[in-house]
Amino acid sequence: MYYRLHYLAIALLAFLVIVFVYALAADLRVMARWVERPYLLVFPAIGAMAAIALARGLLRREDGSPFYMVALIFAAAFGTLAISFWPYMIPFSITIEEAAAPHSSLAFMFWGAGLFVFPLMLIYTAIGYSVFRGKVKVTPERY
Repeated sequence: MYYRLHYLAIALLAFLVIVFVYALAADLRVMARWVERPYLLVFPAIGAMAAIALARGLLRREDGSPFYMVALIFAAAFGTLAISFWPYMIPFSITIEEAAAPHSSLAFMFWGAGLFVFPLMLIYTAIGYSVFRGKVKVTPERY
């Protein structure tokens, strides 16, 4: 998998750069936002540092760090997308405030899903992990 991961990582980074450049070139409002607020480059910078750490982890054939670096790259890419179009939910037409549901629906979601369903899902996941913990043994020949 390490052989394929090099190509997949390069393809991912190329895709993200193409999308970022296209978003800047396609709409001048996005480019103006990036020019007048250069501090927004912190998200792409985090993604670039994660890409460097990913390359280093792949060259060293580390098992743990490439996963976390790819997750960080996706988080940085999502953050870059979000701040490029903030405060719009649908770019330059509907804001987050306009897209939000009425207060009664949001309150139902908070009290129903947020305080009841979500903790139950976390408990279910924790129980599942505890049941299957220790079932796989690592040996020198295989994982």
